[in-house]
Amino acid sequence: MIDVRRIVNRLLGRKAVVSKTSESRETWAAVAQDGEFQFHKNDTWRKTPDFMNQTDRLLRHFGFTPEQYAGKVVVDVGAGSMLRTRFFTDAHLVVVEPLADRFLAEIPACDLKDAAEVYSRPAEELIDGLVGRADLVISINVLDHCFDFAEIVRNIREYLAPDGLAFLTFDMHDKADHMHPLSLTEKTCKPIFDKAGFTIEKLTTGVGDVLGGSPTYGHGPFTLNYWLRRA
Repeated sequence: MIDVRRIVNRLLGRKAVVSKTSESRETWAAVAQDGEFQFHKNDTWRKTPDFMNQTDRLLRHFGFTPEQYAGKVVVDVGAGSMLRTRFFTDAHLVVVEPLADRFLAEIPACDLKDAAEVYSRPAEELIDGLVGRADLVISINVLDHCFDFAEIVRNIREYLAPDGLAFLTFDMHDKADHMHPLSLTEKTCKPIFDKAGFTIEKLTTGVGDVLGGSPTYGHGPFTLNYWLRRA
């Protein structure tokens, strides 16, 4: 079997990957967040049944089941304008999404209001009321869109209950761009996880055939998928 990941990593090594784990908040807010809002406002696909159908396939691919967190707290970091975490039936859903207030005010189909708690705050800001509560913190196709990866990781560690799980999946980039201010790689993620007090329970790349055979959410050579536990 051809090891695509190894081949891609070898090619990226020749390209001299430019990793970037932080950006100024001002640039992120003015450029990346404005672009993000316009993308969601104009997007029609999320309003169709295919959005949750794809979500169901994606989360099952990663080993989750709908009833797995019934009666438990699931924190969705970077939920966007529509709740993928509706997949988890009877869970106490918490949204941390910097554009939540704008999405709710300007996108009629936005369903963030269906979550039990909604915090319209950047993931880089610690929310004291979530500390130690989360059975699952999940973030899908988000963290390369943010401005301080290390700060987010520290906050996620704080939110987890002692036996909680953090699942983070995002595109690996060889360089940042205006809509993806961060370029996150295995090499730069691991020391940040270590410093925050996480152990990597599992790491995979790609999403199987869930996205029509694409190994990414849209950018870079493949996704990085991390299952993390408190050390």
